[in-house]
Amino acid sequence: MKKINFKGIIAVAVLALIQFTNASAQTSEKGHVTRLSGALGIGVPTKSNMGDIVIAPDLRLQRDLGERTSLTLTTGYYGFVGGPEGNQQSDLIPLKAGAKFFFGNTFYVQPEAGVAFGTRNGAGTAFAWAPSLGYANNKWDIALRYEGFEYKNDVSNGMVAVRLAYAFKRPNK
Repeated sequence: MKKINFKGIIAVAVLALIQFTNASAQTSEKGHVTRLSGALGIGVPTKSNMGDIVIAPDLRLQRDLGERTSLTLTTGYYGFVGGPEGNQQSDLIPLKAGAKFFFGNTFYVQPEAGVAFGTRNGAGTAFAWAPSLGYANNKWDIALRYEGFEYKNDVSNGMVAVRLAYAFKRPNK
């Protein structure tokens, strides 16, 4: 596996989010909405030595670029629970940028990419990627997703999870 420059990935994601946010400064009739959502995810690890379940609360900032496209920035905490005695799996703190592409008014696909920082000493940092398929309205968002973690030493793992979120809409000024 090629060496991944995680600082570069984060820098590009942040710059892209800033650029797209500024580029969409023109207002349409409906305006653009920025919202924060809080979620709880429950997942199943893809490898048996990672634990039995994953508890994955997160926070997501979402900026609508139009009616059918949004940019996202997500962080949280992934706790691996259970598993074999002596499980050495580190919990993870993800930082991901992504985009939501709506088809129809409520269903969407969402690719995300970023990094996941291990919480255990020496656990390292992984490249994180997560495709999702979901349903969202003005307040609720539910998605089924796979999340993969790729480490420098050709080690990979992942999870399949369901994410249920509540969106807080920013008040108009």
